[in-house]
Amino acid sequence: MDQRRKEWIETFAKAGYVAKGMVYVLVGVLTAMSAFGVGGQKSSNSDALLQVKSLPGGSFLLGILAAGLGGYSLWRFVQAIKDTEHKGNSGKGLLKRAAYAFSGFIYGALAILAFKIGTGTQTNSGGEGNREQMISTELLSKPFGMYLAIIIGLITIGNGIYQIKKAVTGSFMKEVKGLPIDRFNLLKRAGQWGFAARGIVFSIIGFLFVRAAWLHRPEEAEGTKGAFTFLQTSPFGNVLLAIVSLGLIGYGIFMFVQAKYSDISVD
Repeated sequence: MDQRRKEWIETFAKAGYVAKGMVYVLVGVLTAMSAFGVGGQKSSNSDALLQVKSLPGGSFLLGILAAGLGGYSLWRFVQAIKDTEHKGNSGKGLLKRAAYAFSGFIYGALAILAFKIGTGTQTNSGGEGNREQMISTELLSKPFGMYLAIIIGLITIGNGIYQIKKAVTGSFMKEVKGLPIDRFNLLKRAGQWGFAARGIVFSIIGFLFVRAAWLHRPEEAEGTKGAFTFLQTSPFGNVLLAIVSLGLIGYGIFMFVQAKYSDISVD
């Protein structure tokens, strides 16, 4: 790969971290407002994009977000294919690289959605929550589909637990270099809160998917908004929702930190 192409990929990767951070901050702010009863709504990534559309210059902002999310998607595919983090070809390494590729597909789809909302060719959130229900319905209609759906749910829970583990150990700090000493602890706390909140959301989504498969009720499979509703209907629900939504804001802030301080390079 020539040097100019490497520099473009690295630039897109950094822009991608910023765009991803902006989406998480929007989701967190809107959901926190709902939890505190000051407006807002429990929001998914796609709902956050719709909110951007309603702002002055929203279409232009969505174009920038679409480009950034596309950059993040590209970077995830590069990580998977070029093995930029040297995960290797062991079972564990290939699984991690496959996760990068899957993330690339997810954020590529979100980039396309941002573009469609920005250009007015799509006026809704793309059926967040319905997606999980459609997948669950399709799987449960197949032989052994229930078991496959349960496996997918358990993998999602496992990813959630992994995010929480990163929060507890602070291992995510290895992904950034040269943080200012006077801000190190503050940014680390934001990251810990953020990864923990993200892990809780993933774990709930996985649990709801497993429960829907086990009970043969695909309509109970839910995405991010469903996870927020699950939290809100629990004891001390609004408090839990507020804590998690503020954590997602922290995760978004840490994405900005990664954009600036991550050692992004393509070998």
